[in-house]
Amino acid sequence: MTINTRIYAGGAISFGGQPAIDDLIAAGYSAVIVWSVHVASDGTLALNNTQIVANGVYQEAQPMDLPSRLAQLRKAGVQVIFSVGSGGVSDYQHIGALLAKGSGPGTPLYDNFAALKAAMVAGGGDIDAIDFDNEDDMQTSIMVGFGEMLAAIGYASVTFCPYFLDQVWTDTYTQLLQQCGSGFVSAIHLQCYSGGAGQSPDPWGDVIAKAGGNTLLIPGLATNQAGAGPWWDNGAPGTSVVKTPNVAMYGQADWSTMLRQGNYPSADAAMQATLGGETFFFYCRNYLDLGPGKQFQTGDAVYFAGIPWWGSAPQCDAYALSGGCRNIYNDGGACPSDLQSQYAAWKKGKHPPDGGFIWLYDSVVNCLLSGCCGGSETAPTTTAKDYRLAITNGLS
Repeated sequence: MTINTRIYAGGAISFGGQPAIDDLIAAGYSAVIVWSVHVASDGTLALNNTQIVANGVYQEAQPMDLPSRLAQLRKAGVQVIFSVGSGGVSDYQHIGALLAKGSGPGTPLYDNFAALKAAMVAGGGDIDAIDFDNEDDMQTSIMVGFGEMLAAIGYASVTFCPYFLDQVWTDTYTQLLQQCGSGFVSAIHLQCYSGGAGQSPDPWGDVIAKAGGNTLLIPGLATNQAGAGPWWDNGAPGTSVVKTPNVAMYGQADWSTMLRQGNYPSADAAMQATLGGETFFFYCRNYLDLGPGKQFQTGDAVYFAGIPWWGSAPQCDAYALSGGCRNIYNDGGACPSDLQSQYAAWKKGKHPPDGGFIWLYDSVVNCLLSGCCGGSETAPTTTAKDYRLAITNGLS
């Protein structure tokens, strides 16, 4: 059996630049699920807090270069899926209201999802599926209508991301197979953490078998989580932030994981300006010269992904997400070894999974330097690849 491995990714893939793409390709996942698209009442689409489509036009309100970067994943053989919805939002309520006004060309929902797909194709890639993470308006008619509209646009499939088995999901599944084909719901991404903790894939295996669907059964588990923020929380640095005085990134180190720089009135302001994907940065209190092309002014903050290599710099202070992470979502622990044990147990069930997913790449990034699960800042054990191997080793 080919083991399908998937990982959800939010701000860390939106703003993590080339380092995030390189990391995900090297980690060897089968699919990356871009999380999460939100639908406004007028049909405008935002990726997390950044508007990406309005009035049938794809335009990033804050530059992410998402089409070209995601195209690199697909060219490397990684599927790209966009997830719609999450907890604490009104996305499917808005989708239902918009569908009630029309679902064909010329309507906001149709035109904006068509523009999203067209932008990815124009960038050299595509979208393999739309993931239904409906946690706000559980109506079969809404999800079936949304799926049928996506099929009419040209999306090849949808996936489900439920955290409980309910008749609404079952009815939606059956109807979409009938209307759009047995493989249109290409995967069930079963949340087995947080509100879905303790779920077994077996009941969903029964649903797939009964309906005759050509659908992958892919349960997911969460990683360890950094403290709230993680960089800034309620007017103060997050609990995972550790300050190291009088250092900066060593000038002769590998700077290929530098993400960006900006100028800010204080280190706290620089911390609040983080976007996602950063694991550390340094802030200049005075002018700093680290060699050719590395001159920084007072107030400059320089952000990086990956592992720091500190060098003495009395003009600067450094800040890293290295203050510890912990399991808050899984029943049985959140280290790679814990996930491997759970997947091995599921393999013995009535319906062995076809693979697994990890939630969330952002948390892997935020915990990279934390030393959790027996690692250290310079030798982390909770990398994206470690979590992917937990799935493949557990199901092998």
